[in-house]
Amino acid sequence: MSIFGDKFSELKKASEPLYKSPKSVQQTIEIMKISESGIFEVVGGKYSKTYRFSDVNYATRSEDEQESFFQKYCKALNSFDCTFKITVNNKNKDMELLREHVMLSYKHDDFDPMRKSYNKIIEEKILEGRQGIDQERYITITIERKNFEEAKAAFATIEANMNKSFAELGSRVEALTGNERLKVLHDYYRLGREEEFDFDIAEGKITGTDFRNEICNCRVKYFQDYFEDEGKVGRVLFIKKYPTYLSDRFFTELTFMPIHSITSVDVVPVPKDLTMKMLQKKYLGIESDIIRQQRTRNRNNDFSSDISYHTRRQKQDIEDIMTNVRENDESLYFVGVNMIVMADNKEELDSICESIDSIARGAGCVIDTCQYKQREAINTALPIGVRQIETMRTMLTQSLAVLMPFNVQEMCDIGGIYYGVNQISKNIIVGNRKKLLNGNGFIFGVSGAGKSFQAKMEMGSVLLSTDDNVIAVDPMNGAKRSYLKRVGAILIKLYA
Repeated sequence: MSIFGDKFSELKKASEPLYKSPKSVQQTIEIMKISESGIFEVVGGKYSKTYRFSDVNYATRSEDEQESFFQKYCKALNSFDCTFKITVNNKNKDMELLREHVMLSYKHDDFDPMRKSYNKIIEEKILEGRQGIDQERYITITIERKNFEEAKAAFATIEANMNKSFAELGSRVEALTGNERLKVLHDYYRLGREEEFDFDIAEGKITGTDFRNEICNCRVKYFQDYFEDEGKVGRVLFIKKYPTYLSDRFFTELTFMPIHSITSVDVVPVPKDLTMKMLQKKYLGIESDIIRQQRTRNRNNDFSSDISYHTRRQKQDIEDIMTNVRENDESLYFVGVNMIVMADNKEELDSICESIDSIARGAGCVIDTCQYKQREAINTALPIGVRQIETMRTMLTQSLAVLMPFNVQEMCDIGGIYYGVNQISKNIIVGNRKKLLNGNGFIFGVSGAGKSFQAKMEMGSVLLSTDDNVIAVDPMNGAKRSYLKRVGAILIKLYA
């Protein structure tokens, strides 16, 4: 029995840091070797690779559709037989790239003041929504192999299965290159200076440049319950206690706050045979407790057949888990949720942590701080592929799926037109009809809903940002006449 117990506990055992006492900031980065393909060696014999996956519409679905999606997500989770980490990264939005893709380009004509007004409206909506915060989702796979070539072949197989599973959910999976993975880490270490990243792995091999020097910051100091560096103050939290029932909106509420944060869900699958052995061992232990309890009662001339509530509840819980594993095709996992929270100063950090704690208490969870383990917790939460803290608990597939990383799909097409704000994510909606198979559209709404205004806004955007023709037909020949004259005047000036 002791041998079995060791095997079960070994699955959730945290790995040792490469440097127990780092002598430099570079040594706090838990990566041994990197490659251009995106495969990193994080510990001797352990390799990791990170994939970016797109968000899908979950919050806007009906209850029946959400249930169907939930079952598909459970199926996708069951398809993993290796250690993986789901990460939600709230980072700074690249405003320069956004301006290039969304804002109207100035053409140095008489209509530049109008373009400036449009751009001002768009930028205000961007800052009002998520305050310049962009959200990305990653899944990091970690496997054990003898060498890099075996790891590369294994990742190819895992990637094929993962693409198939996520395609059924409507999500796209994209493998990150080595440079892209370093860019993600650089954006965290040098928050607010994301544009400084200028490193290429291929060139680094030629010049002998150490990638750690290119992505790490210059100073970091760890305290009991927080850390600070040259640009930010941060703290790593973890979910210490879970309720009996947890809403599928909890994880979204936790990650949707307009703050700089990195939230990770570390998952270690337990093999089915080991799961059944563990459950049977636990069940036999409860049966033995019941027999001993009954013998004690008999010696006291108490021949009642009732067992204590606590023992009866334990037995029922184990039986339910065994039924789910055997009949409902559920798997058992070790799961740990960690969250890096960043702020400009200690007072702001404490305020943010209070808000997070309030959200957790509202859902029945207890969130605690990683005491004296901030460095190890940071490496665990980052999409590197290591796990250096033991804050895990067992969950079945459906309990794990409740930590739903999907919320709502965004629309931000390059060269598109601003259509408004997503009411759930509060991000702007930019669509390009030319990319659709059928670009036709209708505007519906009750009287006074703003149909005419929406049409005028779109017509104005088309005239100001493209060389397309705009033809306005008004059978009623009524209220829109004055506006159509202005549109005609614009057309004459643009296409004269």
